[in-house]
Amino acid sequence: MKTLLLLGDSLVEWGEWDTLLPNYKTINRGMAGETTEGLAGRLPPELIGHANPDGVILHSGTNNLLLGFPHFPSVYSSMLPIIRDFYTSCPIIVCSLFPMSIVSPLELEQVNNQLQEVTEQVENCHFLDMVVPFNMYCLPITKPGFLNDQVHLSTHGYQVWAQTIDTFLQQLGI
Repeated sequence: MKTLLLLGDSLVEWGEWDTLLPNYKTINRGMAGETTEGLAGRLPPELIGHANPDGVILHSGTNNLLLGFPHFPSVYSSMLPIIRDFYTSCPIIVCSLFPMSIVSPLELEQVNNQLQEVTEQVENCHFLDMVVPFNMYCLPITKPGFLNDQVHLSTHGYQVWAQTIDTFLQQLGI
């Protein structure tokens, strides 16, 4: 069974990844309330403790955006090479931020474009857009992707995220 290391904020932490991605062994290292800078600060110890995953999935920046600090993609510029140095051959998948209704679509698009640009600068690092799948499969009334706070994911939101990740991993041969 392939192993995935998931790093990020509460959206990662609160995911039931063993259930959502049953074909993988998942190591959930999400931390509620964490900013991208916080994740960057705990990276080396996190990576040392988890040798040789088959893939790394990264989602961070929601809290930065909600706190009014949209310039966090630059932190990814330092984080991604650290992850690459620890795990020289496994794919790194950077998930975009989700289309939260409390963030303007323009700001979300700008931040996600910056994340994609940073991601493309690192070898075997991939950007996974979550805006399109959420807009397609999460309907506000019948199939909401978010809880009432409009930040955290509903069960359906996690299912859409996991299915998108699983499909992408299969395309990568993981």
